[in-house]
Parts: sequence; structure tokens; C-alpha cells
Amino acid sequence: MNKREFLFLYDAKDCIPNGDPFTGEQRYDEDTQQALVSDVRLKRYIRDFIDDSYDDEEIFYSDKVGKKTTGTRASEVSPKSDDVNNLEDLKKKCIDVRLFGTVVAGNKQKKEEYNTQATGAVQFKLFNRTINKVYLPTTQNTSIMVSKDGNEQGSIATFSFLPYGLFSCIGYFNPTTAKENLVKNTDLDKMKIALWNEINLKNTRSKTGQQSRLLIEIEYNDDYYKIPDIEYSIRLTGEKKFKYRQFDDIKSDLDFTKLIDFLNRSEKLINTVKIYIDEFSFSKGFLLVKEELKSKVKYFAIKGKEVKEL
Repeated sequence: MNKREFLFLYDAKDCIPNGDPFTGEQRYDEDTQQALVSDVRLKRYIRDFIDDSYDDEEIFYSDKVGKKTTGTRASEVSPKSDDVNNLEDLKKKCIDVRLFGTVVAGNKQKKEEYNTQATGAVQFKLFNRTINKVYLPTTQNTSIMVSKDGNEQGSIATFSFLPYGLFSCIGYFNPTTAKENLVKNTDLDKMKIALWNEINLKNTRSKTGQQSRLLIEIEYNDDYYKIPDIEYSIRLTGEKKFKYRQFDDIKSDLDFTKLIDFLNRSEKLINTVKIYIDEFSFSKGFLLVKEELKSKVKYFAIKGKEVKEL
């Protein structure tokens, strides 16, 4: 397996893509006026889809098992035994441990629990930003609950939301860590399918209104090479400050010139470039790379749990 980088674009309209855990408000950089999405949120999408859609895969950090300490969960998945390397066993059994790693903190008072940890083979950037500048308008929400028959009590809450943002997310795959974690090619395939689909399918009140648009996977033939600042390689040419409200508005202003230049200049260090597109948003061949690189570029569409080459 070779080193890879992932560049993922998805947009969000009239929702809260990643609320602060304390306030529930959308994460926001006031200095740059960009909305933020954390790596934890992206990994949660992947875990949830795999947990719901692949019966043959175990998720260590599963919402289905309830709130448990990592020590309790680890002892359930891989019971402590002198004959078992529990960390290796967790890696074999849990796809999210292989991909994203884990930290297990056992309770010393419980003989069945233990401590262990592993670094993930896939890491997303800590915070991923919108390409466009945004503002977060506030609005009010009312709720009325019946306290007992004939009586009602109501409350008014104020919250902010994101009118429209196109997020540029970056991920890295480390082949050395992948070997240690027993990562398989099918794990990466399921990860991409899960991220793409869960963004589209999430139907909670705060997440409805999101759409996967573009996923670029660059596989290198040199494990020491990395394209710098690739998440900033897609720019806006006609920045309509705060005015974008849908993908069609922003699409015409997207400039891929810098990304194409990065790819062209890295051609000899690249094995393949796999481009997954939403066919309503982009067309096959939209990245006009140089002739020497064209044979390494493949286009795909993710259709449910299937991937179709275009």
C-alpha cells in the first residue's frame, strides 16, 4: 500500500454541519470568517455508515452499544487473556481501530480491563474550512411541551446556522502505520463510500442539507512526498463575499488552476489520481491535466455501496 492524500469537497445549506459540543453553535473562525468542521465529525460520519451498512464490520466506537468507557468496550470486544495480544485482536476485529486508531484506558480496579493504544493510519485535518467566507445568522426556535393534561409550557431558544458553505477537507493515509494496523484495501474503499454517503443521508435536524460533491484520492509512489497546502489549491475567482446560497452559484467561481499545477508538477511521483464526482456537479475530465498525467487519472461515481468507473 502506498501513501495517499484525500481532498474532499462537500457543501452545507441552512444547517449546522458541526456544532460546538458545549453551545451547539456552528464552529466558526471569526478572523477568517470561515465555518469549520472537525476531524472527529468526519470520522463519526464514517463510523456511523459502516456500523449501519456493513454487517461484517465491527465498530469500536459505536453509538449502538451505549455510553461505555473504552476499557469496558475493549474488554467486550477482546476479552483479556494471556494467550491473546489484545491490541492486535482489536485491530483485526474493528475497522475504525485499523483506520483511526484508539486509546484504551482501563480501570485498574477491574481485572478484566487493560490499557493500550494505536495511532490511526488515516488522519483528517483537525479543522477543515469552508472555501467561501460565511456569516452565521441567528434565529429563534420555539418548543411547547405538555407538562400534564390541559397544561402547556413553552420555551424560546436562539441559535445560529450556516446559510451556505463549501467545505474543503483534507485526509492523509500513512502506509507504515497501515501495515502496523493491518489495514486492507477494502477498509479504504469502505471509508470512502461511508464518508460520501453519510454526508448525503444524514437526516437529523442540524445536518439535513449537506451534499458530497468531489473526492480526489492521490496515491504516490514516494512515501516521503506530499503536495503542500493541497486543501487551499481550489480557490474562488469571483469571491461574492457572503452571497453564495447554493452550489450552482459557487461552482462558476471555483478555480482549479493551482490544483492542476500541483498535480502536473508532481506527475513523476504520482501512481494514480482517483476522482469521485457527484455527476450533477462535475463531469468526467473536468480537471485538465497535462498529457503525461492523463493515463493516471481515473473518474468514478459512488452509487450506494458500489463504485462505478466512468
